[in-house]
Amino acid sequence: NSFEMASRLSYFLWNSMPDDRLFAAAADGTLLNRDVQLAQVNRLLEDEKSDAFVRNFLGQWLWLDQLGEMPPDPKRDTVYYEYKLEQAMVEETRLCFDDLLQHNGSILDLIDSRQTWLNEGLARIYGIDGIAGRHFRKVTLPPGSRRGGLLGQASVLTVTANGVETQPVRRGVWVLENILGTPPPPPPPDVPEITPDTRSARTIREQLELHRANRTCFECHRKIDPLGLALEHFDYLGRFRTDYGRNVRRQSGARAAAIDVSGKMPDGTTITGIDGLKRYLLDHPDMFARCLTRKLMTYALGRRLAFSDRGEIDRIVNEIKQTRYGLRDLVNQVVLSRAFRSK
Repeated sequence: NSFEMASRLSYFLWNSMPDDRLFAAAADGTLLNRDVQLAQVNRLLEDEKSDAFVRNFLGQWLWLDQLGEMPPDPKRDTVYYEYKLEQAMVEETRLCFDDLLQHNGSILDLIDSRQTWLNEGLARIYGIDGIAGRHFRKVTLPPGSRRGGLLGQASVLTVTANGVETQPVRRGVWVLENILGTPPPPPPPDVPEITPDTRSARTIREQLELHRANRTCFECHRKIDPLGLALEHFDYLGRFRTDYGRNVRRQSGARAAAIDVSGKMPDGTTITGIDGLKRYLLDHPDMFARCLTRKLMTYALGRRLAFSDRGEIDRIVNEIKQTRYGLRDLVNQVVLSRAFRSK
C-alpha cells in the first residue's frame, strides 16, 4: 500500500523514515501513481539526506566498508596518515558516484572517465601536479591517465590489497563479483592459500602459474588471474609502478622484476594492463549494467534476489540501455520494478 511504499522509498534513498511530504503523498493515495513516485525519487535524491544511500550502497557494493582493516606501515607509508588517505579515498569514489547520480551520468563512466574528484593527498599518490589543499575539486584528468573509473581509484586498489603487497587474486575476484557479476565459487577447503615462494618463483605471476598447476584450482583461476594481473601496475595504495622494486630485491637478492600485466580471458580475448581491461569491460556494457542492477536491487529490497527476479533485471537493463545507461534512470527503473512495488 501507499504507506509501505513511502517507507520503502525513504529507507532505500535516505536510510531513514519518510518525511511529511512523503507521508502526505501516501495519505492521499497519489504515491502509488507512477509519475508521483518518480517525482518523489528525484526529490529524495536531490536532498542531502541521500548521502546516506550513496555511502551505504558504495560501502556494500565496492567493499569500501572494509577499507582500513589492513592499514599500511606508519613508518613506511607516512603519506597515508599525513593526508588522511583512507577518508580521501572513500570521498573520491563517493563524489564520483554522486556526481553521476545527480546529473544522470552514464554508469559506463564508472568503468572509464576523463574526470574524477581529487584533493592534494590523492593527487600526490596519483602523480598529478597543481592540486593543493585538503578540499576536493572536480578534475579533468591529463591525456593518457589511467585513473578514470573505479579501477583506477585508490579506494578500490587499496581495499583489494593488504597494506603490504598487492593481491591479484583478491582483485580479480573483486572485478568478477562487482563489475562482471560472475563471482567465482569459494576455493575448496583442502587447497592452501597462495604464499610467497621465492625459491622457485620471483613474481606473483609465477606464483599463480604454480598454483594453477593444481587441476582443482585451474578452472577458477583462468577467470580470476587475468583480471587481477591487469591491475598489477598499481601497488597496495594505488600508486603506479613499472617493476616490483625493493620488495623483490629484499626477498630474493635479484634485480627488480618488471611487471607483466598481460593475460588471456577464457573467451580468448587478450587484455594488457588497466587500459586493456577497461576496453574489455566497455566492449561488454550489458554485463556491467546487469551486475550493477542486481547490486542496486538487492540493496533496495533488503533481500537476496531470486530466479523470479531475473526477468525484471533483464527489463531494467534493456530500459536503461535506451537512455545511454543513465544512473538516475537505473534508480528510477528499480523503483518502478514489480519487485520493488511488491512485498
